[in-house]
Amino acid sequence: PTQGQQSCKAPLLMSRPFSRIILPLIAIPLAAAASGHPAFALFRGVPLRAAGAAASAGLQAARPFSSRYLTATTLRMSVFPNLFGMRGGGSSDASGSTLAIFPSAFHDAAPSWESLDKMVKETPDGQRLRAEQQDREAGKGPAHCKNKLRLFGKTEKDVRVVLYRDHAGWCPYCQKVWLLLEEKQMPYRIEHINMRSYGEKPDWFMKKNPSGMLPVCEVDGQMVSDSIRIMQVLDGLDDTVPMLPRDQEGLARANKFMQIERELFSAWCSYVFQPRTFGRKGFEEVLTKVDKALKETAGPWFLGGTHPTIVDLQYISHVERMAPSVLYWKGLQMRGGEAQTKYPALHVWLAAFEDRQTYMATKSDYYTHITDIPPQYGAGQEVAEADPYMASLDGRKGWTLPLPPLTSDSMQLVLDKPLTNIPDETARIEAAMCLIGNHKNLARYCARSAGPDVGKWRQKGGGGKSALADPGAKSNEAVVPDMDACLRHVAHALLAGPEVAAKSVVSPGVDSRVQQDCLKYLCQRISVPRDMTYPAARQLRAHLNWAAAII
Repeated sequence: PTQGQQSCKAPLLMSRPFSRIILPLIAIPLAAAASGHPAFALFRGVPLRAAGAAASAGLQAARPFSSRYLTATTLRMSVFPNLFGMRGGGSSDASGSTLAIFPSAFHDAAPSWESLDKMVKETPDGQRLRAEQQDREAGKGPAHCKNKLRLFGKTEKDVRVVLYRDHAGWCPYCQKVWLLLEEKQMPYRIEHINMRSYGEKPDWFMKKNPSGMLPVCEVDGQMVSDSIRIMQVLDGLDDTVPMLPRDQEGLARANKFMQIERELFSAWCSYVFQPRTFGRKGFEEVLTKVDKALKETAGPWFLGGTHPTIVDLQYISHVERMAPSVLYWKGLQMRGGEAQTKYPALHVWLAAFEDRQTYMATKSDYYTHITDIPPQYGAGQEVAEADPYMASLDGRKGWTLPLPPLTSDSMQLVLDKPLTNIPDETARIEAAMCLIGNHKNLARYCARSAGPDVGKWRQKGGGGKSALADPGAKSNEAVVPDMDACLRHVAHALLAGPEVAAKSVVSPGVDSRVQQDCLKYLCQRISVPRDMTYPAARQLRAHLNWAAAII
């Protein structure tokens, strides 16, 4: 394979166990890579060049990185031990249960969607969120995952760029380009495309981009691929917010830091995707090296200045994924606690990103990452030290009411900042709005858990398919009305509180295990930032579990 984003080389460990056991496992992802599968593609780097050089070259292919700028990483093969290959994931635990339909009294007792929508409209947060929604449709307002057009005070005639990025916001390479466009405030359109790990790509996109790889940018009608190359081309279009130094000395420093980023990525792969604690020492050593590099300049950014550059964007998309993955699979904290004093500059750098709306619009939560990493990179190899964290992060424990406050001591660290620590009431209203605005589709989506196809796509596709994706799965139509009523109770609890909402819940009086599993099916599939912010997602997950318990 010659296209793609990631350098993956198998270690030359041609021992007998390696040749007889490991080598056959490697052959499978290599075959997947040859067919263009994004999880096993090879990264072909692009050197960082001055904007003038990039502009003079137009959209021609840039020279590849020298090999010394790339660090070989270990190829991971995901061998899933069960249908879903993750804790807390999957379909109905009561798949053999007989469906018992709820009585009409249960349906009638739930508030109507119209009355719930009115409750939202009467709140200041609801009014603000609706105004932001209207601004998004016009290409205005702050950065947001659901944006389709960004104008930054200009007109649609000024749009030269179309960004094709993954629909769910899972792809780290799409995130870099997305961030760059937001930081430069460059007018652009967005087309959301499925990753192969959770859906099929549309034919019209494959005609434009036969490899199917993401991200891709259409710049003045020409398709540009490879995230680093895309970012350099875009940076060369204007100098209003330069994302790279324009001098050779500055570029040399940038390339030095880019080399360290490849070392960090390689060390992360060697640690998380290898058994036991192999690779931990090397990973921590490179983290110390990164922290030292951040201290070379004043301010939080690698190259100094008032805003992040391409170097920072290259780091953040994977550092964001490293924090939950090393905690979930290896029990190692990268943020908070001792890590904050061990890597102080890294902590300041991450906090600076979390002060920027541009970044927070793209940021996922820990649960989303521990579920989106396996189909993209392979399964993390867990150790016993991770047991205290795994159940809390994957939803087997702790997603219940009342929720503890979000703090810097939370397992998923949340700093006391306006963009991160959203008040609980605001988060509940955001979650209720998302539920109310899409209730018809969500009721049918829940009912997939009771349908005939749940899990089949994942079973058929293997480790490169997401454990939580069921594209094309059919809903069980018989249970849709029950799920509609359940979701109305959930929205009511979000808006009025669970104590008030519980008074209007009529006991169904029948076996409700199928309906409970339908609610849990939705709970496990709430993704950040695709669906809502992290504070809103944790509220909705807990309220769905409340409803499952009360019925």
